[in-house]
Amino acid sequence: MARKMQDAKMKHTVFSILLLMLSFSVAFPQLRDYRFHLRGMLHETVYNTGELGRGYDGGTAGIVQGFPSMEWPPNSYEIIDRLVYAGQHNSFGGGVWIAGTRDTIRLFEYCGAVSDNNGNATPVENTYSIPISIDRTENYPVLGNGNLNPAYNPDEAEEIITAQWKTPDALGITITRTSRAWSFPGYDCFIIYEYEMENTNSDTIADVIVAFPYVFGTSMFGYQRAYNRWSEADLRQTNQFARFDFRRFMTYNHDRIGKPDSVFFDTWSKPGDRGALNSPQAAGLVTLHYDYDHLAIKGNTQLVVTGSDTVSWDANNKIKQPFLNRYENGNLYPSKMQAWLDPTLTRKTRPYRANAGDTAFFNYMKKDYSQRNDPYYWLGRVRPSVELGWWQPASHGYGFGPYTLPPHDKMRFAFAEVVGYGPGVAGDSVYMDIGGGIRGEPEPMMHPVPSWYKTLTYANVGTPPVIGSDYLQTHPLPWYILNPNVVSIRDVADRAIQMYTGWSLIKYDTLQFKPDSTKAFGAYNTVSIPVPAPVIQIENTRAAVNKIIWGPQVESFSNVQAHGRLHAPFKYYKALRSTDPLGPWKLIDSVGKRDPRYFQDSVYVVYDTASNLGEYCNYTVVSVDSLGGISGLTNMTAHATQAPAVATLGKVYVVPNPLIVTNGLSGSDPNGEVTDRLQFFGLTKHCTIRIFSYSGQLITTIEHDVDAVNSPWYQITRNNQLLASGVYFFVVEDKENGARSHGKFVIIH
Repeated sequence: MARKMQDAKMKHTVFSILLLMLSFSVAFPQLRDYRFHLRGMLHETVYNTGELGRGYDGGTAGIVQGFPSMEWPPNSYEIIDRLVYAGQHNSFGGGVWIAGTRDTIRLFEYCGAVSDNNGNATPVENTYSIPISIDRTENYPVLGNGNLNPAYNPDEAEEIITAQWKTPDALGITITRTSRAWSFPGYDCFIIYEYEMENTNSDTIADVIVAFPYVFGTSMFGYQRAYNRWSEADLRQTNQFARFDFRRFMTYNHDRIGKPDSVFFDTWSKPGDRGALNSPQAAGLVTLHYDYDHLAIKGNTQLVVTGSDTVSWDANNKIKQPFLNRYENGNLYPSKMQAWLDPTLTRKTRPYRANAGDTAFFNYMKKDYSQRNDPYYWLGRVRPSVELGWWQPASHGYGFGPYTLPPHDKMRFAFAEVVGYGPGVAGDSVYMDIGGGIRGEPEPMMHPVPSWYKTLTYANVGTPPVIGSDYLQTHPLPWYILNPNVVSIRDVADRAIQMYTGWSLIKYDTLQFKPDSTKAFGAYNTVSIPVPAPVIQIENTRAAVNKIIWGPQVESFSNVQAHGRLHAPFKYYKALRSTDPLGPWKLIDSVGKRDPRYFQDSVYVVYDTASNLGEYCNYTVVSVDSLGGISGLTNMTAHATQAPAVATLGKVYVVPNPLIVTNGLSGSDPNGEVTDRLQFFGLTKHCTIRIFSYSGQLITTIEHDVDAVNSPWYQITRNNQLLASGVYFFVVEDKENGARSHGKFVIIH
């Protein structure tokens, strides 16, 4: 009996603890959290609040290092002439807007891409969205130890992030966003997002409108080089253009001429380097699927359709999509966006109509459609606000609806963030899309697709009056275009569609992609899979020659692991190095299978004889198959070249001494400009370096606690100032035994 009473007390205690834990979980909801997409060449930050890239503002907040916002190419943070550049980011931020009607009350929630009236950041967490969870899953073909992954699923992405949040209870919609990324060359410049939206109420939500806002700014680095800032205001009127590709359901942005660098053009345009256009990206959003079944039927919606807009109703009495296709400036405040998401008001952008104003548009659509496509597919579908694509191109409000969402029912959408090296390639200027024109130009403002292969003359678009560039006629593609057949944003979009649908690769230049006809879930099971790159390890040597080590496991990656979709069997490796993640990448050597020059004791060992003590190097080893296809650059590794620390403290040397800042050196590593770098050689594992001015004033203290013979310093004082020319003294003290060494060095500006 006593035992039963004791068990009952224990159960009661456990139950009480569970109730207490539940009460705390209700009282303290999940905090705003994030995960990173880093697998492919396009890097992105994903939040459990609906936000993408960064908390939105018009550019004033910049980018926090390590938090990519549609960064392409990756690892693009750098320091040039002592100025810090956050990198090649292409989005001021994105998110999800949702509006719906319950009990005759219209409710609006802005889960990202929302600001105050002046374009400044405004909180999203627990205001418009309540975070629930976020998780990141790796589905890599190779494990961290170098072995093949027996659980690898080739019918799924290599990197998956699942984020979930809900709107406040007044609206009561829970959103689950699953995003996917791959490293396969040609399929590494897009991220696919699937959205599931569930009505968690016990009543129906009417006239639901869902928008996916993005604020594109291609690219941050180019605008910082041109204007010393990255601001939505600098994109307007002749700098950047918003465009819409009807065939691909793609809204995107591109810079007018790519912003060639005025200082490093010749250096950066060489083979293996980054390319000398500072804003080469075209960045956008492709619709892969939108919910059709839940679209409100005529008579069951408050949507106002007037006059000739009646062509917007399809044969099933549902509104043709998209519902919203709006460009705007950087002020995305709630009262402005409510007018976009209210079906009782006139739509911000009107649909295409069968009248004289749209004749030129339909004549163009007719001339290059095949027999199996309807040239009037866009009749009644909303048009982009064409004038604003030049006047205020950054902010894109792109939405669907209105929907009727019954209790506990779900609707689904899918999109791809896409980035390419320009809007088109050499032959694409025969095609046209909306954009490139200026405010006041006659309709329909259809213009040839520009590229970096061919300069196009446009009236009144800037000085000179051109769009595009001849750059690629005389210079190579940059190293980060890993598949030479996938260059432009159009090429990338076609492959994103292929990846999602599971269909054969189609070029949607004259054929119409229809995202209302795709399935609600991605296929991800038809694209060929390359032999993966090996896991590499970089080690120091006493001679300060870096040693690159990897195992042979990827050589046995076969059609079994690839589910019959292996691109081709393994043939050899390429070992590459660069002193900057952006290039230039140089070949150390090609390494054959079991190459006797490098294969020993069941591993490959390659020495980088070009490495220098104290220098940061970046390494990657790619697998090459029998058809010449390569793996993704999934093993890029940064390494500070070092030799082991000395056993006892003796003479400490400063190199260079004197430091002549105007010696013609250029470049940077993650800590600073190489022209400013001093290195203290002869250090023990644990020592303290104190630097003094000629008058004996303490300049700074450096704690050296690594197994390395040297410690670099970039002349930044404890007051965050750069050292002036002069003579300086240093004292090094070993923390283990108190031994000391001292000396002096000279700086000449």
